[in-house]
Amino acid sequence: MKKVPVIAAVAAAVVASAFSGTVLAQALQGEYKLGVLEPLTGNLATQGKLHLEGYEVMRDLINTKFGGVMGKKLVLVTGDATDPTAAASEAARLATREGVKIITGTFSSILCGAASEAAARQNVIYWETSCVDPRFAKRGLKTAFRTEIDGTGFGWYNMEFTAKYLAAKLGKKPSELKIAFLAEDSSYGQSVTEAARERAKKEFGMQEVGPEYYTFTTNDLTPVILKLKAANPDILHHIARDQDAILFWRQAREQNFQVKAVIHAGATGYGNLGFGKAFGNDANGPFVLAEPGPGIVIDKFKPDGQKIERAFREALKAKTGSDIPASGHQLAAGGLWVLKLVLDAAKTDSLDPFYAAAMKLDLPVGSAVNGWGVKFEPTGQNSPDRVQHYMLQWQNGTLVTVWPEEFTTNRAKWMPLGPWDQRK
Repeated sequence: MKKVPVIAAVAAAVVASAFSGTVLAQALQGEYKLGVLEPLTGNLATQGKLHLEGYEVMRDLINTKFGGVMGKKLVLVTGDATDPTAAASEAARLATREGVKIITGTFSSILCGAASEAAARQNVIYWETSCVDPRFAKRGLKTAFRTEIDGTGFGWYNMEFTAKYLAAKLGKKPSELKIAFLAEDSSYGQSVTEAARERAKKEFGMQEVGPEYYTFTTNDLTPVILKLKAANPDILHHIARDQDAILFWRQAREQNFQVKAVIHAGATGYGNLGFGKAFGNDANGPFVLAEPGPGIVIDKFKPDGQKIERAFREALKAKTGSDIPASGHQLAAGGLWVLKLVLDAAKTDSLDPFYAAAMKLDLPVGSAVNGWGVKFEPTGQNSPDRVQHYMLQWQNGTLVTVWPEEFTTNRAKWMPLGPWDQRK
């Protein structure tokens, strides 16, 4: 207990230093090179490019308004992680040829394991900002850190929303709900699904249908949809990636599959802005656990969180013209901001002092981008209770924040969803 004031003072000093950067920006000395590893081509490129854009916006913001990194200009060196083999080889290239001491990325649970292990072999820090594979922080790698929660946390949050908010809106007790579990079969889909299944059954007594797993590169989900029609669930818990979410929704509409609610988690699949572009108002209804969207009340954040959130959104709008940051933008930018705080506190990227600085950083919820807080566990995982998440819903072509209600001006609609032609 005696150490708490010291830790709090360190955290406060780090953040205060970051926000004095408008003065320091004129005196940046030299460059600090950071490796960024994302899928920039191939099936995962849509999200990879969004994450890279988020890194670039935050890089420019850090350099122009917040004193760079350790007083140096932050420079990004990129690698293209198209698959696990490429992720490992590109991580090794960034470490050996580019000489980086820290690599950040990769967004995908398919890629982060191989990339972080390759970085560890080079004694290079791996700073993950999005991948949710629960195994990431359980391998004993002192070089691996993650700012996002894992798939277990996603599943927990989804059932929190379902049991404590959605059930009442559907006029049922949680134990009366019939829930179907559907997912693509990577570690992302499986980890979120299995965590949700366990909590749904053990804590809330929900009636389970499934699970049903499929390869996300499939080109026909009609057989799955016909099985779901026969099971007639109240809720579909569907963890998808980009193209399979679009495929499922199109074929569900063709088969007139009726369900009272659809729930997803993550920046891909239903969480990708491309889902809304593909369907317009026909996308109305699905819920997505993600970073804050339109309607978020930034005034609910801590003062420092308000400052960096508003600065980031203004910078993103200046670069993209959009008032609506994608989850990929927010995950990358949020993770990079926390990395800056740790580096500024450590004053070095040498592993032992860097690790010590990361462990000391102690910021409450609402202190950083997305309204997140920071408190790393010894495994390098940011504490789940510091990583605030929100439930968004597709409404008229836009993902808007609907829960927790105290954080948003919007309210959920279409509960139950109703016929396809009435979701307007």
